[in-house]
Amino acid sequence: MSWWKPRSHEDVIFYPGRQETEEYVYTPGIHGKQFAEALIKGKILGMKCGDKFIVPPTTFCPDFSEGELVEVDTEWTVQYYTEVYRDLYGNQLEEPVVMILVQPLGWEGGLIHYLKPGIKPEIGLRVRPVFKPEEERRGTIDDILYWEPY
Repeated sequence: MSWWKPRSHEDVIFYPGRQETEEYVYTPGIHGKQFAEALIKGKILGMKCGDKFIVPPTTFCPDFSEGELVEVDTEWTVQYYTEVYRDLYGNQLEEPVVMILVQPLGWEGGLIHYLKPGIKPEIGLRVRPVFKPEEERRGTIDDILYWEPY
């Protein structure tokens, strides 16, 4: 295992040619599959583990018990944010993009996503997801266009 982490996009090492990762097939597991299916329906699922709630859902609860999948039906708040001024290649963006970590009230965990363009980010801002039209959803986190204030 390597602990090397690039400090910037300029430090990334590129290996030309075919890589073994091209053959890798990601399997999300049963809860990941159900999480993806819920996104298609415009819902977000989490895991109820005893008296704790965790999002996104995990395969096992922290105490290794079997949890219960539940829909997140509470408000979300911005826990952290950052403004991104450059794309992955180091090019200046025309407008900065705001990335946020959102967490449901009273839950553990959270999701990283975009804040609606033009909204001033704040810690504690209450937000809700805005989904793509149903016919465009594929069961990925990108089914959420962005998060907007209530």
